Amino acid sequence: MEKEQQENKRTNFDLTAVSQNILPLVKKILGRKGMAGFEILVNWEKIVGPELASYCYPEKIEFKNNQRSNGTLLLSVPAGAFALELKHREKYVLEKINAFFGYAAVSSLRIVQTSEMQPVEKPVKKNYVPKPPVVTREEADYIRESAEDVKNKELKEILIKLGYSVFSENKKA
Repeated sequence: MEKEQQENKRTNFDLTAVSQNILPLVKKILGRKGMAGFEILVNWEKIVGPELASYCYPEKIEFKNNQRSNGTLLLSVPAGAFALELKHREKYVLEKINAFFGYAAVSSLRIVQTSEMQPVEKPVKKNYVPKPPVVTREEADYIRESAEDVKNKELKEILIKLGYSVFSENKKA
């Protein structure tokens, strides 16, 4: 009887969490330096924004002497003028990457042009018309009265639009 109970008893000795099996494998593949590269790869669009992310792609980070900071990020860009544009934005890109990590993970970029890479084009909504701001009659009067003393016509129009936008956003929140 005891033997039957032991056989029917469910055990989970053979079951393990997937992360226990995969994490050591990923660490072996990527090495100690590769985790930063993995983080950049996964979060690239969040780090540099959708515009830059659609024109360049991080390949890897190279560190010197087993360091984990001041690396060189290898970026692939499509053949053409964007490599020059990216070179002009290098300081911005480095600031964004290092702000993401919280330390000077990358200190330089190495830009490689490749004909295989094509920019990722985001679909554009056709016939997009932004919704007009919603304000009450009293709010509209208040906005116009506030901008009444502004002499510059263009500045006055901008301030009125800003007022409409502020009142509309406050209603959404």
